[in-house]
Amino acid sequence: MIKLGIVGLGKMGGYHASIAATLGNVQLVAVADPHQSNLDKIPDLAVIKNNDFSAWLDHVDAVIIAVQTGKHYAVAKECLERGKHVLVEKPLTKTSAEATELFALAEKNNLALHVGHVERFNGAIQELKKIVTRPLFIECHRMGPFVPRAAKDSVVLDLMIHDVDLVLSLVNEKPVSITTHGSSVHSPLCDIASVQLTFPSGCIASIISSRASQIKKRTMAVHEKDAFFHLDFTTQDLVIHRQTSSSVQVGLDQLSYRQESLVEHVFVHKDNPLKQEIMHFMRAIETKNDMRNASQDIQALDIIVEIERQLSVQLRETLALSHADGFRSFDKLRVSENNNAESST
Repeated sequence: MIKLGIVGLGKMGGYHASIAATLGNVQLVAVADPHQSNLDKIPDLAVIKNNDFSAWLDHVDAVIIAVQTGKHYAVAKECLERGKHVLVEKPLTKTSAEATELFALAEKNNLALHVGHVERFNGAIQELKKIVTRPLFIECHRMGPFVPRAAKDSVVLDLMIHDVDLVLSLVNEKPVSITTHGSSVHSPLCDIASVQLTFPSGCIASIISSRASQIKKRTMAVHEKDAFFHLDFTTQDLVIHRQTSSSVQVGLDQLSYRQESLVEHVFVHKDNPLKQEIMHFMRAIETKNDMRNASQDIQALDIIVEIERQLSVQLRETLALSHADGFRSFDKLRVSENNNAESST
């Protein structure tokens, strides 16, 4: 039986706690959160509940960290230093240097360190990775309405990080160029982002993330020479289109295009991805296999950090430009008022 502690009982931490309670090889021993209302979500009187995880670390074997991103490094470091296996919600840290340090500490102490890239455990992605061979073009759309709880992270850290991680695993290359465009809508940070990654093989990935949309959409499309794959993360559906014939008919008043394709609906074992993620973490602890995946996790973080850097520069330039335009408009208004005043005299 693995004794588990959870730090942070917000939305994601609450999900982790609910799932942990259903697993036979896990005992939820302690939780920590600064808000009493969150602690009250845990009805089991035997669970230690306080606002200081340090007080109960010696009573657990593993810790799930679901606090704000800026606190990940400090909390994870203390847990690893005190010999605890750690699962951290994505992103692991704000910088690659911090992430590298945590992985080195986990390796030194022979501990599992996992990052909560929950979409890796989506059944449709599991199947897609088995059949994609040479992607030419990948399209990712991840969007939804603004959620205030995520306002301290940009849309890149909040949503796009999932798709960057998955694209890297499908292409299995490092991008040679990164192009970004973004804007802020509901927060001072980037709320809409469009990113293009170009890889040595020639594959191009277009990744669009938004938290300023009125619909919730989570999809990926992969184009290969002889096939088109469409995946819906929400429903965990995966469909393959293979072209069989196409023709163009030209009439007196119209030009029409006709395409026939073979459509395959792939059987997907649909389960709760978060449950699969936690079970994977527990298996790593029990078997000492798949304890860490530093290369993939740090590579994804490196690209996310670069995307964040480019978008931050763009937002600052846009803000400076808008201020300059505002001053110019004010100066024009002041000149106009002065001219009117002189005319009236």
